[in-house]
Amino acid sequence: MNGFDLAITSFLNGFAHRSIRFDEFVIWISTNNLVKGTSVVIGLIWSLWFLKAEMRNRREALLAAMMASFPALVVSRILSWTFSRPRPLNETRLLLRVPYGISRANWEGVSSFPSDHAVFFFALATGIFFASRRVGWFAFFYVSMVICLPRIFIGEHYTTDILAGAAIGISFAWLANLPAIRKPLTNWPLQWQEARPAQFYFFFFLLTYQMAEVFDSVLETLNYAKAIVHGKVF
Repeated sequence: MNGFDLAITSFLNGFAHRSIRFDEFVIWISTNNLVKGTSVVIGLIWSLWFLKAEMRNRREALLAAMMASFPALVVSRILSWTFSRPRPLNETRLLLRVPYGISRANWEGVSSFPSDHAVFFFALATGIFFASRRVGWFAFFYVSMVICLPRIFIGEHYTTDILAGAAIGISFAWLANLPAIRKPLTNWPLQWQEARPAQFYFFFFLLTYQMAEVFDSVLETLNYAKAIVHGKVF
């Protein structure tokens, strides 16, 4: 435990377990895919996608960041397997007051470093920033305050988990947006969009919908299929 994490975590935890309504409100923000901002971020991507000014460059920037978010998540997952770091609410030395509505047992055995949410949505926000500076700054603010900050409050992550995730997501999206990488990376989906727009937008909608849901439906389907294979269903 470093002093930086301890100071911020202790400060935010001072507001926990004082009001059931406040704690439940923050938990609601952190779990509701519409309110917590994931759908807002995807909505920004869709709105920028159809702006006519510099349309090709905007679409390249957005696609590059979206594509870069997946290898960024792979790196994040490898790091979480490599560095086992108990979540703040499971760290007994901190003596945190767990917010109302949060169970410590829900997070047992899961490393907090780095934050997958920070990796994913800071990567997308970086793509939005490359597509539009003004909208991008808003996206960075929204991801920081609505998606990431509540996770520190409820004890899911330390501040350095968020910062590390943000650094990974931003770095991958920035690399993907280098001119030498972005154009060849995004050329084939844009050609697909021009040649078969109906087919492209069918899959593009499904992809962005799952992004807005943080792939919850996909994970539930995979877990259900796994249960069937192991004979736990039927």
